[in-house]
Amino acid sequence: MDARTNAEMSATDGERELLRQTVGDLLAEHCVLARVAAAAAGSGWDADLWQALEETGLSLAGSPEEAGGSGGDLFAAADVAVAARAAAAPVPLAETLAAGMLLARAGLAIPAGPLTVAVASVRGAPLGSGAALRRVPYGRLATTVAAGSGEHGDWLAVLAPTGRGRHGRNLAGEPRDDVDLGADAEVHDVPAGTADYARRLLRLFRSLLIAGAAPRALDLTVTYVKEREQFGRPLAKFPAVQQELARMAGEVALIGAATQAAVAAEGLAVPGGAAVPGDAAMPGDAAAGDATVAREGVSAVLAAKAQASHCAGIVAAIAHQLHGAIGTTEEHRLRLTTTRLWSWRDEDGSEAECFAELGRAALSAAAGAGAGGLWPWLSGQG
Repeated sequence: MDARTNAEMSATDGERELLRQTVGDLLAEHCVLARVAAAAAGSGWDADLWQALEETGLSLAGSPEEAGGSGGDLFAAADVAVAARAAAAPVPLAETLAAGMLLARAGLAIPAGPLTVAVASVRGAPLGSGAALRRVPYGRLATTVAAGSGEHGDWLAVLAPTGRGRHGRNLAGEPRDDVDLGADAEVHDVPAGTADYARRLLRLFRSLLIAGAAPRALDLTVTYVKEREQFGRPLAKFPAVQQELARMAGEVALIGAATQAAVAAEGLAVPGGAAVPGDAAMPGDAAAGDATVAREGVSAVLAAKAQASHCAGIVAAIAHQLHGAIGTTEEHRLRLTTTRLWSWRDEDGSEAECFAELGRAALSAAAGAGAGGLWPWLSGQG
């Protein structure tokens, strides 16, 4: 590696560290316990925080400027998403980041304001017939970018926030709403695989949210057991507590490693960090190797969501075990973190669903590997 490449990498690392610091400072100012708890008990939304995120351009990091984004790449968007959920920010930031990338990939302009993403569960859902998108994050407050597949190919619909549909919440108090695909939806034909790409983005960003919240639960637990005394000494001095902390730290590390691998695989799907929808090869003169990288991105994202969902429940359980009853009270920040972990582990693919899908992908890879068997796929050498 030459000196120029080293210098470029150092500059990139410095820019990412500056981004993390900027996000961290902004969230520390706005995401104080009282405001986050009030949002969870009320609308699930903090308008002042959202305005601050938009003014700094953080809400559209990772989307190209020519489409209306703030520039940067998937790695920048991932840093923003992780930091936001470490702070339990009551805004659809990860959803907006994903929606911006989806719209830009489809060649569409990014509208102003908060955004969210949904994938139609029924193939060929008739637009304008009142078909509903189920449990859309912040659907009542954000412009919904919906993706689906029909007999004539993939479509992308942009729906303005509306009072139509049924409003709901997840365990953390975040809005999860049914959104009607009404006649006023702005519908676009998009390249094949766009719906699969939207589903993959949802899984990736949901994994990143867990990756942000899990270390927060660990930090809160470590601080508590150091301060709380029992039988004349801090809880942290007891071997049983130390063992559970070590187990918890291991689960957090697994989440971090899986999500980092997924971001790296997805960011390298095509030159420049733009992802390829689905398993399809790139158009034009794309080499077969590009399709292979895209497939690796699919597998890595699926593995990350499966691993994050699996570990989230363990992290939350240990955190509450070591906190005792105080961790469930409204005045304690832990519950704002663990209720999100419990909610997100089942959203955009539960642990069982993702592991089952990953298993099917492994069997398919093994069947097509010939004499090489399954090992090349597992080791990333195939």
